[in-house]
This record gives sequence, C-alpha cells and structure tokens, in this order.
Amino acid sequence: MVFDFSSGLSSSTNRHCNFLVERKKNLFSFSPTGSSTSEEEIDPGVEILPQKNDFGNKKMSNFFPSPIPITASVFERGVIFAISLYASIRLVRILAANDVGRMESLDLILLAIWTWCVYSFDFKDEKLSHMIWGTDEKCYRNDVDDGAFYGTLLIPTVAAAKLVDIHRLTNVQDDINIEFFEANFELCIVMGCGILIHMFMSKHVNLPNMSVIWAMSIATILSIILIFSMAKLGLLPLFEKFPWQHILFSQIFYQTSLYSIALLLKKNFTFGELAVVAQAITLLAVELWVITVKKFRLVKIPSLNQHFPSDITIFQIGLILGMFFIGIILSPLLIHSRNLAQRPAWKIKRKRVFQNNGRKWTSFALLVGTSLIVAFIGHCIQLFLSENPYFWILNYAFKTPTRIFLCLYWITIIIISILLFTHILQTRRIYSLNTKRKYFHFLTIIMFIPGYLLEPEFMHLAFSVALSTFIFLEYLRYFAVYPLGKNIHIFLSEFLDNRDSGPCILSHLYLLIGCAACIWMQGTSVLANISGILTLGLGDAMASIIGKRYGRKRWPGTTKTIEGSIAFIIFHLLGAFVVTRLWSKNNLLPGIEEVFKLVLNSDLNRENFP
Repeated sequence: MVFDFSSGLSSSTNRHCNFLVERKKNLFSFSPTGSSTSEEEIDPGVEILPQKNDFGNKKMSNFFPSPIPITASVFERGVIFAISLYASIRLVRILAANDVGRMESLDLILLAIWTWCVYSFDFKDEKLSHMIWGTDEKCYRNDVDDGAFYGTLLIPTVAAAKLVDIHRLTNVQDDINIEFFEANFELCIVMGCGILIHMFMSKHVNLPNMSVIWAMSIATILSIILIFSMAKLGLLPLFEKFPWQHILFSQIFYQTSLYSIALLLKKNFTFGELAVVAQAITLLAVELWVITVKKFRLVKIPSLNQHFPSDITIFQIGLILGMFFIGIILSPLLIHSRNLAQRPAWKIKRKRVFQNNGRKWTSFALLVGTSLIVAFIGHCIQLFLSENPYFWILNYAFKTPTRIFLCLYWITIIIISILLFTHILQTRRIYSLNTKRKYFHFLTIIMFIPGYLLEPEFMHLAFSVALSTFIFLEYLRYFAVYPLGKNIHIFLSEFLDNRDSGPCILSHLYLLIGCAACIWMQGTSVLANISGILTLGLGDAMASIIGKRYGRKRWPGTTKTIEGSIAFIIFHLLGAFVVTRLWSKNNLLPGIEEVFKLVLNSDLNRENFP
C-alpha cells in the first residue's frame, strides 16, 4: 500500500512509497530536500541511510541497526530489586507506626522475589521470549532488554511510594481516604502478578492453534483465581472486601488492554513498556468505574465511600479516556481516510479531484463525529461536576493573573519554537538527530518548571490537555486526515529514532508523560513532583549529549557510557540545587548535604515554597 504524498515527500511524481517508509530518507537534516550530512555532524554509530530514492530490492532500514535482544544485566535488575525492597521497608515502618496492620509491604516483597526468580531462572539462553501469552514476537519492539522486570515492578513500586507519602501526612489523614490508595496499591500488585503469569505461560505453556480470545479468557480466569487465593491468605485485605464486580471489571479491562495494545500497536512497545501502559490505563479506568458506581449507586463499596476525586482528576479521566473513546468510535472513518490516502497516484490521476473531494468529506465527517463525541463526554463530566465543564475550564484557566500569564507564556514559547524551526528549515542548516531531539528536552525545562512552581494544580490540568491533544494529533497523522495529516507527519519525521518502529510515533508522548507523571502523582515533595522534568529535560539531555560527544567507556552489556551517567547525576543535582536556591522563601543557600538529602529522601515539602 502506498500513500499519495508525492508532492511533499518525493521529488519524482513517478515514484510512490508509503510515507511511513519515505520519512526515513532525510533523517539527519532539517531540510526537506534531503541535504547530505557530514560524518562529523552525526552521532557516533548512526547508520546514514541512502539519500536517493531506492525502491529496489534493498530494504530501507531504520535509524539504527536492530539491537540484539538480551536479558537485562544483573546490575540493572539488582537496582530495581533493591528499590522495591527499600519501598517495602519504608512501608513496613509507616504501617507499624500507624498501627494499620495491613500486609502491603509483604505483597511488594513477595512480588519482587517472584519477579527475580521468574526472570532469572526462566532464561536458558540470552534470547528474549517473554510476551503476552497467545501473541508472537512480531508484536513487540526489539531492544537491548524486553523490559519484563521493569514492567512488573515499576507501577507497584510507584504505588508503594505514593502510599508511604500519604501515610506520612499525619496532619491531613482525616481529609484523605487512605483506603483508596491502599486499594490502588493492591490492584498494582495484582496486575504485576498478572504479568508474571504471562511471562511463565509464554515460556512453558504452548498451545498451538489457540485463538487470542481463548488466551485472553484463560489469562483473565487465572488472574481472578490468583486474586482470591491471595485474599484468602490475607495478602489482599481490601480486595477481600470488594464486591466481585470490582474484581471482574479490573481484570477484564486489564487483560483486554494488554492484548489490544499488543495486537493493534505492533512493534511500538517492548514487553515491559506494554505492561506499564496497560497498567496505567487500567488505573484510570478503575477510578472511573469507582466514581461511576458511587454516583449512580450501582454497587456498594464501603471501603471507598469517602473517596471524592478532585475536579481536575475528573477532567483528567474524561480527557485521556475520552480520547481513546473517540478513536474507537470513529475507527471506521479513520480507516477509510487512511485507505483513501493509500491509493496509488497513477491509478487516480484523472480522478484526483474526486479523490480529494472524498478525503475532504471524510475529514468533515470526522470533525462532526469528534464534536458530537466531545459534547457527549462533556455531558458525562457534567454529571460528576454538577457544572458546565466548558465554562468551568474557562473560569479555571482565567481565574488568576498567574494562570493568564502562564497561558500567554506557553503560547509565546511555542510560537518562537515554530518560527525558529521554520528558519532552520529555510536555511537548510544540518543538525544531528540527537541535537534536534534534545532541543525539545531543554524546552520542557523552560516551559514546565515555572508552570509547576507557580500553579501546580493548573499544571496538572495542562498536562492532561496536552496529552489528549497529542493523542488526537496522532490520529490525524497516522490516518492521514486531510489536510493536516501529511504536515504533522513531515514535522515529526525529523525526530524519529529506532524506538518509533511501529505504526505510532511515541517519542513526544513519552517525553510529555515522563514530565507529567510525577506531577499527576500529586506528592507532597516539590523535588519529587518535578523530578520527571529534571530527569528528562536536564539530566537525560545532558547525559546523551556528553555521552555521545565525550563518552569512551561503556557500562558492561549496554550502550550507555560512564561519562554520560556522571553527567546525568551532576546536572540533575545541579537542577535540584537551583530550584531550592531560587524558590526557597528564606532565600538561603542550602548546603550540598541538604541538596543530596532533598533529592534522595524527598523531604522538601510544599510549605517551604511560595
């Protein structure tokens, strides 16, 4: 199948290729004409692709050679295992001090041990084979690590950290439904155990000719049986009190998410990334289910009767899950739009006008359908807010001068960035792929840190709006919706790397979610909340730049350099130091020991900031 984008992507009207392949021609230049790149200006190890149209028998490879999948190093597994155990120990101390008497800490310890055993002793060779049971290796992106260890322990460890943070707020425990966070932690433990089931079944239980529906049904039944078994052992005290509808909904939605992402977004995620994405979406869906059954009194959940999510959280759920709902409902029109764009130009040369009219009508139908669905989602949000959501968000955004200033500030930064990018295009100046990508990393520092320090709740909402907008723009790009799809694709093609090997381009989504996730967690520590921004915007960017330019010694079994890792630590601490220096009320210069304490223990609370 080919796309009729010859006017913007090909220099010859007789040459036609899919724009998802054609995008790989001009990777190392801002110039759309494909200027050559000197050897000194590209990253070491980057394979330069042919500048001419080569549509013969040679297959155009992606930016980097496909890495050989190997198991994670013992050091990497040891780090995350130690972090999980540390979180468990902190949880033990907190629960003992509050006389809660629950078993959450034991849950995480057992999950960490089970994961270590399954991951370590299941491998008979260095090749990866972990996958969702019933799928094949073609569904996953090849990488130096399949990410199974991280996909199992990351979300439960973060949930444990959140629970520790909540229990530490002894002065506001009466205003917070702690049981809701404990229930979320238990759900994360259950989802982590579900990943272990898939890891074990995919390696040891091979049923030929088994359909995906049967595999998903069996995996769901096994997960439910595991939940009831753990509850009877006292490991899930809250889940034991929940109605069966809650357990059934959470597990069916979780398993459906795993299989849907694996089959629909092939090659976009590693096994571990897929697990993390499915767990995050399930947490949002379960919270929506809880507030819905409470609102309409469908199911009684005594443990969560005191849980009242904020208006911003309700908007976040509506925006993110609503955007996926739009994609599902409008999928026939979106697929039709892609099919229209895939028709070879030589077959429709005489009927180009009719084809363009068809694309315009399809685009118009998508616009009308999106508007109707947005109106429906707004009505659903209004049921929970008891207020018109459109007027609410306008009043909220322009309620204070600070928020108005931030909106104008962000618009100005975006306009300047677009003008700068356009100027670079016109001058045809050549930059390496790494330089172009890290430009947006530094942009996150300029845009997001002032926004959070001035208006943390407004930043929470702004990230949700930005994520839903990016998802919608990806719909327009992938399905080639007239007239924006081609332009969005050409713009994003300048920043692709080997991780964007699937149908979707996820680099910008990863960057946004990485910066926003810590803020969405709504912790009590300022440094903890902006750690994602400092990590990606400053630490990761400088580690990549210095590592590629000056790196000589690599960590065993990885492509990461020791020099880059040192740069990451130094610049991350420097960013934390600057934040504590500029935004401290008493404006005192903290000692280096205090900065290390703030970064490692996250003891800097909101009350120390204006």
